[in-house]
Amino acid sequence: MALPIITADQPLIVQAIITYIYADPGLGKTSMGFTGDKAISFDFDKGAHRTGELRRGAVVPVQQWSDVANITLQDLAPYNTVVIDTVGAMLESIKTHLLGNRENRQKDGSLKLKAQGLANNIFTQYVNNLVSSGKDVVFIAHASEDNSGDQVIYRPDLGGKNRNMLYRIADIMGYLTTVTTSEGKSARVISFKPSPTHHAKNSGALGGETGEVWVPDLKEHPRFLADLINQAKGHINTLTPAQLEEQKAQQDLGNWEQSCNEAKHAGDINELTASLVKEHRYYEVMRKTLLYHAKRLECTFNKELNKWIGPKEFLGITDEQRDELQDLLAQNNVDVMTFCEEQGIDNLLAINAADFQAVKAHIMNNFKEAAIA
Repeated sequence: MALPIITADQPLIVQAIITYIYADPGLGKTSMGFTGDKAISFDFDKGAHRTGELRRGAVVPVQQWSDVANITLQDLAPYNTVVIDTVGAMLESIKTHLLGNRENRQKDGSLKLKAQGLANNIFTQYVNNLVSSGKDVVFIAHASEDNSGDQVIYRPDLGGKNRNMLYRIADIMGYLTTVTTSEGKSARVISFKPSPTHHAKNSGALGGETGEVWVPDLKEHPRFLADLINQAKGHINTLTPAQLEEQKAQQDLGNWEQSCNEAKHAGDINELTASLVKEHRYYEVMRKTLLYHAKRLECTFNKELNKWIGPKEFLGITDEQRDELQDLLAQNNVDVMTFCEEQGIDNLLAINAADFQAVKAHIMNNFKEAAIA
Protein backbone atom coordinates (compact mmCIF):
# COMPACT_ATOMS: atom_id res chain seq x y z
CA MET A 1 0.00 0.00 0.00
CA ALA A 2 1.42 3.38 -1.01
CA LEU A 3 2.24 5.80 1.80
CA PRO A 4 -0.07 8.86 1.66
CA ILE A 5 2.29 11.82 1.31
CA ILE A 6 1.12 15.43 1.51
CA THR A 7 3.62 17.66 -0.23
CA ALA A 8 4.54 21.17 0.95
CA ASP A 9 2.30 22.80 -1.68
CA GLN A 10 -0.81 20.79 -0.70
CA PRO A 11 -3.24 21.75 2.08
CA LEU A 12 -2.92 19.71 5.28
CA ILE A 13 -6.44 19.05 6.52
CA VAL A 14 -6.87 20.07 10.17
CA GLN A 15 -9.54 18.13 12.04
CA ALA A 16 -9.36 19.97 15.36
CA ILE A 17 -8.18 23.38 16.52
CA ILE A 18 -7.63 25.31 19.75
CA THR A 19 -9.83 28.35 20.35
CA TYR A 20 -8.99 30.86 23.09
CA ILE A 21 -11.61 33.35 24.38
CA TYR A 22 -10.97 35.76 27.25
CA ALA A 23 -13.28 38.40 28.71
CA ASP A 24 -14.35 40.32 31.78
CA PRO A 25 -16.76 38.56 34.18
CA GLY A 26 -20.44 38.50 33.30
CA LEU A 27 -20.17 38.59 29.51
CA GLY A 28 -21.32 35.00 28.96
CA LYS A 29 -18.05 33.29 28.01
CA THR A 30 -19.04 30.14 29.92
CA SER A 31 -22.43 30.05 28.19
CA MET A 32 -20.68 30.56 24.85
CA GLY A 33 -18.58 27.46 25.49
CA PHE A 34 -21.73 25.35 25.45
CA THR A 35 -22.51 26.48 21.89
CA GLY A 36 -19.59 24.37 20.67
CA ASP A 37 -20.33 21.19 18.75
CA LYS A 38 -21.35 18.45 21.25
CA ALA A 39 -19.56 20.31 24.01
CA ILE A 40 -18.39 19.09 27.39
CA SER A 41 -17.10 21.62 29.91
CA PHE A 42 -14.34 20.97 32.42
CA ASP A 43 -15.58 23.34 35.13
CA PHE A 44 -12.38 24.27 36.98
CA ASP A 45 -13.81 27.69 37.89
CA LYS A 46 -16.99 26.20 39.42
CA GLY A 47 -19.27 28.57 37.51
CA ALA A 48 -21.20 26.35 35.09
CA HIS A 49 -24.33 26.51 37.26
CA ARG A 50 -24.65 30.23 36.49
CA THR A 51 -25.39 29.55 32.81
CA GLY A 52 -28.93 28.38 33.61
CA GLU A 53 -30.92 27.39 30.54
CA LEU A 54 -27.90 28.12 28.30
CA ARG A 55 -26.07 25.08 29.71
CA ARG A 56 -26.63 22.77 26.76
CA GLY A 57 -23.66 20.46 27.23
CA ALA A 58 -22.21 18.06 29.78
CA VAL A 59 -20.17 19.32 32.72
CA VAL A 60 -17.30 17.83 34.71
CA PRO A 61 -17.25 19.59 38.12
CA VAL A 62 -13.52 19.59 38.82
CA GLN A 63 -12.46 19.43 42.46
CA GLN A 64 -8.91 18.20 41.82
CA TRP A 65 -6.70 17.39 38.85
CA SER A 66 -7.34 13.64 39.08
CA ASP A 67 -11.00 14.32 38.19
CA VAL A 68 -9.77 15.27 34.72
CA ALA A 69 -6.63 13.13 34.45
CA ASN A 70 -8.69 9.96 34.96
CA ILE A 71 -11.10 10.76 32.11
CA THR A 72 -10.32 8.54 29.13
CA LEU A 73 -10.74 9.27 25.44
CA GLN A 74 -13.43 6.59 25.48
CA ASP A 75 -15.31 8.65 28.09
CA LEU A 76 -15.08 11.64 25.75
CA ALA A 77 -16.19 9.74 22.65
CA PRO A 78 -19.71 11.31 22.58
CA TYR A 79 -18.27 14.84 22.56
CA ASN A 80 -16.57 16.87 19.84
CA THR A 81 -15.60 19.99 21.81
CA VAL A 82 -13.80 20.14 25.16
CA VAL A 83 -14.17 23.48 26.96
CA ILE A 84 -11.61 24.31 29.64
CA ASP A 85 -13.20 26.85 31.97
CA THR A 86 -11.00 28.52 33.00
CA VAL A 87 -7.59 27.66 31.64
CA GLY A 88 -5.91 29.59 34.46
CA ALA A 89 -7.74 27.49 37.05
CA MET A 90 -6.72 24.33 35.18
CA LEU A 91 -3.04 25.27 35.40
CA GLU A 92 -3.42 26.01 39.12
CA SER A 93 -5.16 22.64 39.60
CA ILE A 94 -2.19 20.84 38.07
CA LYS A 95 0.24 22.78 40.27
CA THR A 96 -1.81 21.99 43.39
CA HIS A 97 -1.71 18.32 42.39
CA LEU A 98 2.08 18.42 42.10
CA LEU A 99 2.38 20.13 45.50
CA GLY A 100 0.99 16.92 47.00
CA ASN A 101 4.42 15.38 46.39
CA ARG A 102 6.89 16.87 48.86
CA GLU A 103 9.69 16.30 46.34
CA ASN A 104 8.09 19.12 44.32
CA ARG A 105 7.91 21.55 47.26
CA GLN A 106 10.41 24.06 48.48
CA LYS A 107 10.80 24.50 52.21
CA ASP A 108 8.44 27.47 52.20
CA GLY A 109 5.73 25.30 50.60
CA SER A 110 5.94 26.81 47.11
CA LEU A 111 6.42 24.77 43.94
CA LYS A 112 10.00 24.18 42.82
CA LEU A 113 11.00 25.70 39.49
CA LYS A 114 11.46 22.25 37.94
CA ALA A 115 7.97 21.24 39.05
CA GLN A 116 6.50 24.39 37.50
CA GLY A 117 7.99 23.27 34.20
CA LEU A 118 6.49 19.82 34.77
CA ALA A 119 3.06 21.42 35.30
CA ASN A 120 3.30 23.15 31.92
CA ASN A 121 4.38 19.88 30.29
CA ILE A 122 1.42 18.00 31.80
CA PHE A 123 -0.94 20.70 30.59
CA THR A 124 0.49 20.82 27.05
CA GLN A 125 0.54 17.05 26.67
CA TYR A 126 -3.06 16.73 27.86
CA VAL A 127 -4.29 19.37 25.41
CA ASN A 128 -2.26 17.86 22.56
CA ASN A 129 -3.82 14.45 23.26
CA LEU A 130 -7.29 15.97 23.00
CA VAL A 131 -6.51 17.67 19.69
CA SER A 132 -4.81 14.54 18.32
CA SER A 133 -7.97 12.56 19.09
CA GLY A 134 -10.00 15.00 16.99
CA LYS A 135 -11.49 17.11 19.78
CA ASP A 136 -11.73 20.86 19.34
CA VAL A 137 -10.42 22.53 22.49
CA VAL A 138 -11.75 25.84 23.78
CA PHE A 139 -9.81 27.80 26.41
CA ILE A 140 -11.89 30.20 28.50
CA ALA A 141 -10.01 32.84 30.51
CA HIS A 142 -10.62 35.97 32.54
CA ALA A 143 -9.24 39.25 31.23
CA SER A 144 -6.89 41.54 33.13
CA GLU A 145 -6.57 45.27 32.63
CA ASP A 146 -3.09 46.76 32.54
CA ASN A 147 -1.80 50.25 31.87
CA SER A 148 1.11 51.05 29.57
CA GLY A 149 1.56 54.79 29.82
CA ASP A 150 -1.80 56.29 28.86
CA GLN A 151 -2.85 53.12 27.02
CA VAL A 152 -5.17 50.55 28.68
CA ILE A 153 -4.35 47.00 27.58
CA TYR A 154 -6.55 43.91 27.98
CA ARG A 155 -4.85 40.53 28.22
CA PRO A 156 -5.68 37.05 29.57
CA ASP A 157 -5.30 37.00 33.34
CA LEU A 158 -2.30 34.67 33.43
CA GLY A 159 1.39 34.93 34.24
CA GLY A 160 3.58 36.06 31.38
CA LYS A 161 5.17 32.66 30.71
CA ASN A 162 1.83 30.81 30.68
CA ARG A 163 0.21 33.62 28.68
CA ASN A 164 2.79 33.35 25.93
CA MET A 165 2.68 29.54 25.94
CA LEU A 166 -1.10 29.51 25.46
CA TYR A 167 -0.90 32.11 22.73
CA ARG A 168 1.59 29.94 20.87
CA ILE A 169 -0.51 26.78 20.89
CA ALA A 170 -3.86 28.48 20.14
CA ASP A 171 -5.08 28.70 16.55
CA ILE A 172 -7.48 31.58 17.17
CA MET A 173 -7.68 33.91 20.16
CA GLY A 174 -10.24 36.62 20.77
CA TYR A 175 -11.07 39.29 23.33
CA LEU A 176 -14.77 39.32 24.20
CA THR A 177 -16.03 42.75 25.23
CA THR A 178 -19.06 45.04 25.01
CA VAL A 179 -19.45 48.06 22.73
CA THR A 180 -22.13 50.69 22.19
CA THR A 181 -23.71 50.53 18.76
CA SER A 182 -24.71 53.54 16.64
CA GLU A 183 -28.25 53.03 17.96
CA GLY A 184 -26.97 53.45 21.52
CA LYS A 185 -27.45 49.79 22.42
CA SER A 186 -24.95 47.54 24.15
CA ALA A 187 -23.62 44.62 22.11
CA ARG A 188 -21.01 41.93 22.57
CA VAL A 189 -18.17 41.50 20.11
CA ILE A 190 -15.15 39.21 19.90
CA SER A 191 -12.08 40.85 18.43
CA PHE A 192 -9.70 38.37 16.81
CA LYS A 193 -7.43 41.03 15.34
CA PRO A 194 -4.55 42.12 17.61
CA SER A 195 -4.32 45.81 18.44
CA PRO A 196 -2.51 48.08 20.91
CA THR A 197 -5.49 47.66 23.29
CA HIS A 198 -5.68 43.87 23.40
CA HIS A 199 -3.97 40.61 22.46
CA ALA A 200 -5.53 38.39 19.77
CA LYS A 201 -4.74 35.85 17.06
CA ASN A 202 -6.59 35.13 13.84
CA SER A 203 -5.24 32.11 11.96
CA GLY A 204 -8.83 31.40 10.92
CA ALA A 205 -9.35 34.80 9.23
CA LEU A 206 -12.50 35.43 11.27
CA GLY A 207 -14.40 38.72 11.08
CA GLY A 208 -13.01 39.91 7.76
CA GLU A 209 -10.70 42.94 7.70
CA THR A 210 -11.77 44.18 11.13
CA GLY A 211 -11.40 40.77 12.77
CA GLU A 212 -14.60 41.50 14.73
CA VAL A 213 -17.34 38.91 15.24
CA TRP A 214 -20.60 40.11 16.75
CA VAL A 215 -22.14 37.77 19.32
CA PRO A 216 -25.83 37.07 18.73
CA ASP A 217 -28.48 35.96 21.23
CA LEU A 218 -27.16 32.52 22.16
CA LYS A 219 -30.69 31.26 22.83
CA GLU A 220 -31.47 31.76 19.15
CA HIS A 221 -28.02 30.65 17.95
CA PRO A 222 -27.17 27.51 19.96
CA ARG A 223 -24.33 26.60 17.53
CA PHE A 224 -22.60 29.97 17.51
CA LEU A 225 -19.16 28.73 18.63
CA ALA A 226 -19.43 25.51 16.59
CA ASP A 227 -20.05 27.55 13.42
CA LEU A 228 -17.20 29.93 14.29
CA ILE A 229 -14.76 27.06 14.77
CA ASN A 230 -15.86 25.41 11.52
CA GLN A 231 -15.36 28.70 9.69
CA ALA A 232 -11.83 29.00 11.08
CA LYS A 233 -11.04 25.40 10.10
CA GLY A 234 -12.35 26.08 6.62
CA HIS A 235 -9.81 28.85 6.15
CA ILE A 236 -6.93 26.99 7.81
CA ASN A 237 -7.53 24.01 5.54
CA THR A 238 -6.97 26.17 2.44
CA LEU A 239 -3.37 26.79 3.53
CA THR A 240 -0.39 24.59 2.79
CA PRO A 241 1.68 23.37 5.76
CA ALA A 242 4.40 25.87 4.86
CA GLN A 243 1.92 28.75 4.67
CA LEU A 244 0.30 27.80 7.97
CA GLU A 245 3.67 27.47 9.72
CA GLU A 246 4.81 30.87 8.44
CA GLN A 247 1.52 32.50 9.40
CA LYS A 248 1.71 31.17 12.96
CA ALA A 249 5.39 32.15 13.23
CA GLN A 250 4.63 35.72 12.16
CA GLN A 251 1.71 35.94 14.60
CA ASP A 252 3.98 34.68 17.39
CA LEU A 253 6.49 37.37 16.48
CA GLY A 254 3.83 40.08 16.49
CA ASN A 255 2.57 38.99 19.91
CA TRP A 256 6.14 38.84 21.20
CA GLU A 257 6.89 42.38 20.06
CA GLN A 258 3.65 43.59 21.64
CA SER A 259 4.45 41.85 24.94
CA CYS A 260 7.97 43.32 24.95
CA ASN A 261 6.58 46.79 24.30
CA GLU A 262 4.25 46.37 27.29
CA ALA A 263 7.01 45.20 29.67
CA LYS A 264 7.33 47.50 32.68
CA HIS A 265 10.04 46.01 34.88
CA ALA A 266 12.63 43.26 35.25
CA GLY A 267 9.95 40.76 36.32
CA ASP A 268 8.27 41.10 32.93
CA ILE A 269 11.60 40.66 31.15
CA ASN A 270 12.31 37.51 33.19
CA GLU A 271 8.91 36.03 32.28
CA LEU A 272 9.52 36.76 28.61
CA THR A 273 13.00 35.24 28.80
CA ALA A 274 11.52 32.05 30.28
CA SER A 275 8.99 31.78 27.44
CA LEU A 276 11.50 32.32 24.62
CA VAL A 277 11.75 29.20 22.43
CA LYS A 278 15.15 28.62 20.82
CA GLU A 279 13.63 26.45 18.09
CA HIS A 280 11.30 29.20 16.92
CA ARG A 281 11.80 30.40 13.37
CA TYR A 282 12.21 34.00 14.54
CA TYR A 283 14.22 33.22 17.68
CA GLU A 284 17.08 35.62 16.86
CA VAL A 285 14.69 38.48 16.08
CA MET A 286 12.72 37.79 19.27
CA ARG A 287 15.90 37.61 21.36
CA LYS A 288 17.16 40.93 19.98
CA THR A 289 13.77 42.52 20.65
CA LEU A 290 13.91 41.26 24.23
CA LEU A 291 17.43 42.64 24.73
CA TYR A 292 16.36 46.00 23.33
CA HIS A 293 13.53 46.31 25.81
CA ALA A 294 15.67 45.04 28.69
CA LYS A 295 18.03 47.92 27.89
CA ARG A 296 15.06 50.30 27.63
CA LEU A 297 14.09 49.38 31.19
CA GLU A 298 17.73 49.68 32.32
CA CYS A 299 17.81 46.02 33.34
CA THR A 300 21.04 44.07 33.70
CA PHE A 301 21.45 40.30 33.63
CA ASN A 302 22.88 38.77 36.80
CA LYS A 303 24.69 35.56 35.81
CA GLU A 304 24.96 34.29 39.39
CA LEU A 305 21.19 34.52 39.94
CA ASN A 306 20.43 33.77 36.28
CA LYS A 307 17.87 36.56 36.01
CA TRP A 308 17.38 40.17 34.98
CA ILE A 309 17.69 42.84 37.65
CA GLY A 310 16.10 46.27 37.48
CA PRO A 311 18.05 49.44 38.26
CA LYS A 312 16.31 50.03 41.58
CA GLU A 313 15.20 46.48 42.24
CA PHE A 314 16.03 44.84 45.55
CA LEU A 315 18.50 42.01 44.99
CA GLY A 316 17.70 39.31 47.53
CA ILE A 317 19.27 35.96 48.25
CA THR A 318 18.38 32.95 46.09
CA ASP A 319 16.08 30.10 47.14
CA GLU A 320 19.15 27.89 47.51
CA GLN A 321 20.83 30.43 49.81
CA ARG A 322 17.62 30.69 51.84
CA ASP A 323 17.57 26.90 52.23
CA GLU A 324 21.20 26.99 53.36
CA LEU A 325 20.38 29.56 56.06
CA GLN A 326 17.33 27.56 57.16
CA ASP A 327 19.46 24.45 57.58
CA LEU A 328 22.10 26.43 59.46
CA LEU A 329 19.51 27.88 61.83
CA ALA A 330 18.03 24.43 62.42
CA GLN A 331 21.46 23.03 63.25
CA ASN A 332 21.85 25.73 65.88
CA ASN A 333 18.32 25.24 67.28
CA VAL A 334 17.19 28.69 66.17
CA ASP A 335 13.61 29.24 65.02
CA VAL A 336 13.49 30.89 61.58
CA MET A 337 10.59 33.18 62.50
CA THR A 338 12.33 34.31 65.70
CA PHE A 339 15.51 35.02 63.77
CA CYS A 340 13.62 37.08 61.17
CA GLU A 341 11.88 39.10 63.88
CA GLU A 342 15.25 39.86 65.48
CA GLN A 343 16.59 41.00 62.09
CA GLY A 344 13.51 43.11 61.39
CA ILE A 345 12.56 41.23 58.22
CA ASP A 346 9.44 39.30 57.15
CA ASN A 347 11.29 36.26 55.82
CA LEU A 348 14.77 35.10 54.84
CA LEU A 349 14.30 36.14 51.21
CA ALA A 350 14.28 39.74 52.42
CA ILE A 351 18.03 39.44 53.09
CA ASN A 352 20.18 41.38 50.63
CA ALA A 353 22.25 39.07 48.43
CA ALA A 354 25.37 41.13 49.18
CA ASP A 355 24.88 40.39 52.90
CA PHE A 356 24.54 36.62 52.57
CA GLN A 357 28.03 35.68 53.76
CA ALA A 358 27.85 38.18 56.62
CA VAL A 359 24.48 36.79 57.79
CA LYS A 360 25.79 33.25 57.52
CA ALA A 361 28.84 34.17 59.61
CA HIS A 362 26.56 35.95 62.12
CA ILE A 363 24.51 32.79 62.65
CA MET A 364 27.58 30.61 63.03
CA ASN A 365 29.37 32.97 65.41
CA ASN A 366 26.47 34.11 67.57
CA PHE A 367 24.29 31.04 67.87
CA LYS A 368 26.86 28.23 67.95
CA GLU A 369 27.63 28.66 71.62
CA ALA A 370 23.95 28.86 72.50
CA ALA A 371 23.35 25.61 70.62
CA ILE A 372 26.18 23.88 72.52
CA ALA A 373 24.95 25.19 75.85
